[in-house]
Amino acid sequence: MRVLVVSPLLPYPVRTGGALRIWQLLRALALEHDVTLLASTPPDVPWEEASEVFAPVRLLRVPSAWTPGEGPTLAKRVRQLRSLFSRRSAFYWTFAWPLAPVVRKLGEHAFDVVQVEYGPLGLLPFSPEMPLVLDAHNVEYRALERIAGQAPVWRRLWLHLETARVRRDERAAWQRATWCLATSRVDAHEIAAVSEARVAIVPNGVELDRYPLQPPELAEPDHVLFVGSFRYWPNVDGIRWFTEQVWPRIVRCRPTARLTLVGFDPPAEVRRLQRIPGVVVVGTVPDVWPWLARASVVVVPLRAGSGTRLKLLEALAAGKAVVSTRLGAEGVECEHGRHLLLAEEPQAFAESVLSLLASPEQRRALGRAGRQLVEEEYAWERIAEKLLAVYRRLTSGYGGCGT
Repeated sequence: MRVLVVSPLLPYPVRTGGALRIWQLLRALALEHDVTLLASTPPDVPWEEASEVFAPVRLLRVPSAWTPGEGPTLAKRVRQLRSLFSRRSAFYWTFAWPLAPVVRKLGEHAFDVVQVEYGPLGLLPFSPEMPLVLDAHNVEYRALERIAGQAPVWRRLWLHLETARVRRDERAAWQRATWCLATSRVDAHEIAAVSEARVAIVPNGVELDRYPLQPPELAEPDHVLFVGSFRYWPNVDGIRWFTEQVWPRIVRCRPTARLTLVGFDPPAEVRRLQRIPGVVVVGTVPDVWPWLARASVVVVPLRAGSGTRLKLLEALAAGKAVVSTRLGAEGVECEHGRHLLLAEEPQAFAESVLSLLASPEQRRALGRAGRQLVEEEYAWERIAEKLLAVYRRLTSGYGGCGT
């Protein structure tokens, strides 16, 4: 089939979990289909290089007015203002609306099926006759709702308004879709409750070859690691909570402990955390594997967000002992005490990290179980097969909306 994939941003370079998911699903689709990617593209992306990397997928680009993680631009503010006088969200006006003119020009017969990345892009003016596959990376409104609960008072009103608009956009898009792809059972159940579209669970995954199982004795003693893009606000919020509320309790009991923060583009508020004893902000690195290899314990202290965490899956694949909040592990079929440790409050989180630092045997047991879980459920090869199964059903004429 001729498949058009529409993304709010070109997933290149691959620096975020969302970009990695889009890249991997494109590779999977190209195994059996003729694929074209339409995406907004920042001006600093090397276009010819990206075209070579993505081949045989063809690329169509629209100039990007704003990239997540950048400071607020006039274009972003104009789109946010527009949302206040519209039923559509700022997410729609920022990421979907600039793609609409190209979608109209492509015509209804240029492709057999369209796949959109993120819910609100499902509201673009596609032909109602063409099957629509909607890849819901997250339930976006739920992520915004949780962010609002942790945000400063001055941002909270805006976030509550945007949450309501995104919820309306997402539900309308789910109802237009032929198939919805959810990353977890939680998201799948929510989508199925409001839409007649068929829902398939196509989770996030890991390239196992890039994250070989690491024996715990090869890690650096008392080395705690956090990995995550700092352009994603829940990562900033989570690591600030951890360093301010949890980390002092750990250092008090284990003065030799060190915390390393690795991730793309740390803002000033993250860089300032280096003033806290034992904390080192590394920031952007070309490959997180060397840092995972050194770590004794990996922490995922998220308090906001939605979907599944690639950083958690990568740590489990590497055989690392992980301590996470329940929200940080949401969407991954893991068990407390078997694959990782779960904790919510600062004291419980600190005690979990301390128990793992003191016990190589416990770290080894969790690491082996975590690796086995990833091999069985979250290798990208297995996930690719789940996606291709959806398209095979589309090809056979099975799977129309409401059938």
